Amino acid sequence: MTTLILTEKPSVAVDFSKALGVRTKREGYFEGNDTLICWAVGHLVELFAPEDYSPSFKKWSLDTLPILPEPFKYKPIKKSGKQLSVIKKLLKTPGLSRVIIATDAGREGEVIARTILLQAGFTDKGRIMRFWTSQALTPAVVRSTLNRLKPITDYDRLWRAGYYRQVADWMVGMNGTRALTVRLGDLYSVGRVQTAVLALLVQRRRERENFKPEPYLLIKIHFKNEKGTWIGTWFKGKETRLFDLEAAGRLVERLTADTLPGEVLSAEKEKKSEPPPFLFSLTDLQQEANKRFGFPAKKTLNVAQGLYQDKKCLSYPRTDSRVLGTQNLDMVKKLVEKLAPTAPALFEGVDHGRISLSNKRVFNDAKLTDHHALIPLKNLPASASADEAKIFELVLRRFAAAFHPNCHYENTKIVTGFSKETFQTTGKIILSPGWRKAWPVKAKKEEEAHIPPLAKGDPAHKQKVAAEKKETTPPPAYTDALILKEMTNPGRYVSEKAMKDLFRGEIGIGTQSTRAQILEILIMREYAKREGKTLTATDKGCYLVEMLQKTAVSRVLTSPEETARWEMSLNRIALGDNDGSNENFLAAIKGFVEKSMEELKTLAMEGQAPASRKKTGEVVGRCPACGGEVIEAYKNYTCSCGFTIWKKMAGKNLTPNMVGHLLRTKKSGPYNGFLSKKKKRFSAAILLVKKEGTWQTTFDFDTKPKKTDKKSEGPVPWASERPACESNQARQPAPKTSKPDASQKPLPPCPACGGTIIEGKRGFGCANWPADKGGCRFVIWKTLFGRELTRTQLISLLSLKPTRPCRLTRPDGQPVKTRIRLTNTPKGWVAMTDPDELGQHHFQVVACSHG
Repeated sequence: MTTLILTEKPSVAVDFSKALGVRTKREGYFEGNDTLICWAVGHLVELFAPEDYSPSFKKWSLDTLPILPEPFKYKPIKKSGKQLSVIKKLLKTPGLSRVIIATDAGREGEVIARTILLQAGFTDKGRIMRFWTSQALTPAVVRSTLNRLKPITDYDRLWRAGYYRQVADWMVGMNGTRALTVRLGDLYSVGRVQTAVLALLVQRRRERENFKPEPYLLIKIHFKNEKGTWIGTWFKGKETRLFDLEAAGRLVERLTADTLPGEVLSAEKEKKSEPPPFLFSLTDLQQEANKRFGFPAKKTLNVAQGLYQDKKCLSYPRTDSRVLGTQNLDMVKKLVEKLAPTAPALFEGVDHGRISLSNKRVFNDAKLTDHHALIPLKNLPASASADEAKIFELVLRRFAAAFHPNCHYENTKIVTGFSKETFQTTGKIILSPGWRKAWPVKAKKEEEAHIPPLAKGDPAHKQKVAAEKKETTPPPAYTDALILKEMTNPGRYVSEKAMKDLFRGEIGIGTQSTRAQILEILIMREYAKREGKTLTATDKGCYLVEMLQKTAVSRVLTSPEETARWEMSLNRIALGDNDGSNENFLAAIKGFVEKSMEELKTLAMEGQAPASRKKTGEVVGRCPACGGEVIEAYKNYTCSCGFTIWKKMAGKNLTPNMVGHLLRTKKSGPYNGFLSKKKKRFSAAILLVKKEGTWQTTFDFDTKPKKTDKKSEGPVPWASERPACESNQARQPAPKTSKPDASQKPLPPCPACGGTIIEGKRGFGCANWPADKGGCRFVIWKTLFGRELTRTQLISLLSLKPTRPCRLTRPDGQPVKTRIRLTNTPKGWVAMTDPDELGQHHFQVVACSHG
């Protein structure tokens, strides 16, 4: 009898093969010991596109909206179709006794597995079991968890919640995006979650733009007596700021003139204790990494995922729990024993009495969700990168701090009376740091202030009066950390107390695993931009949100409260609550979409919608059909008569230069970098031909790309040019570069057009630089930021990967260790260095283009 194990990624399949001794590797799976181990590559199937249901939906038109299929169907994702075929074949293996789903333990992992089985037609739930663990997949964990398999029906609730989320997002996003794009003439996407998050960014931008600072005074008096000195701040009730500057000025004059001593009206001291912070959830870790290191949320997720999946030193990162289960007690005891020798400073203060089930801040089944909190599982390997070390240390410190004693401190509050006014002084003294030894906290002003041992009735002699003129400040600009906090705790947007209680730390906007991606989508859609640590809504994002907020129905999309309500319904479904959510959720979404489409079809659009950067309106040539102008649009080059050339052809992006040459001469190229249906790269020229009365593009395979011949074609134009920003670099002569050995790894293709990269005197540039080959101007200079690039670094950059950290010299002569990366900006390709931990850039970007 044969067992088939389905994992989510190839690397996880390798973990299973090692644990079970299944060594024989086949095409797309492992085999041995009556066991088959195969893998997905993330999602292998996706929901039908509208045109898959009917050809009439291919054209974006208001007449076809709303599109609400019944039932919704799935189709294979083309790029991973081969692996899906392998899995389908294995599911038909004779004698297959059971299938074990071992995708990631969560809603998304459940959806990946169920949709694959659904597409394969494998519906025998009696033969399907679920492998479920949050621990790193070491051989021992794999083998022990395989002995605790659960029926797949125990996780039907997760599949339903995941399916409903997919379908709801499809209905809202597909219909809303089509309606607004048609109405506004540019791509305007909307989403059930992304638009609500965008609304937060827009609101904060407008608050900051419209903010008018108000001046105010803080009045402080320096007091003295035989016990010491202290500073009191004027207050009345709860107010410490004086906005009436004239009245404040008169008060300062009166206080300055008064020579009679004041008196300590009250002196209160209160001893308190503060428990250790909770263990990390993913969002908590993302917030902390953004505040400390400036890491975007997605980067933190990727690093943590690598530490879990590859280094095996962290538990499953995509968790919303901040606690462990009671069954994890023995594991924690062993972990503390294993980790303490390599980090004695963190673990020497651990109170072993807190490593017990009575510690409900750590071991709490009632607050445990699908995965326990993020914790370290072993010491960090020596091969870890600097970024991995930073994330691991955060998790290690938080884990150690959780088992330290409380932090004990003493609060002091002094109220001093002077000239019939009251002045307060507060202070905080740390008596016993406790968990702060493992998790240091930046001291606040009151912790640094020294207050003498004052008592009620003590005299207070005025030394001087100080009036500090200040201004109110706008709310802070959003960072990843701040927006993640809003997405996690949307309770402040909810009016009813019952809803506030539900949302407080329980339900948020999006999920732990999707929040980082939502932020990246907003940037990709040009709704938001990231500048250093700051996230700001763009004009395009503001227009979309403010236009929707003027509607009666569609405004729901901009409401964090309503989005959180939807998330709450999905959460109830995922938890298995039988409260009618299953039946009502999709019906409510469908009803909303129907009403929204009626509204958006006739909505009066006010003002001019900001155009996307990608919709340039640039004229690239004359139309062969009517002689009109062919203009670059979002996805194509088009003429008003209907003539169109799509921007992507056989997997290759066609640049305006390439299309312009094609329109002039009816032939452009040959070019490298096309991709066949069988995923094979090929080279060809592009022809513009007239067939059956219409102009079409096709390939010409007769002409092979010619090797660069400097004698016949003249010198490479970028062979002797200097970088555009060289004046900002440390000047060094470019050393001579020996020709690469034939055995060296070949260079990747040009990232701009897919052409061949060839070597010139001063740089490595694209062979398609001649006008008849597209006029590609891409080049990487041999010397960047005062350093000669190695071949390894060149390959990394051309592969769109950052280099390893390297030592560069700033223009002022100071050394800096950083990475170099290649980035495509609206102004073209540039080479740039990573910012330091404070977000500062030490080098100006260098344009990767010539001529």
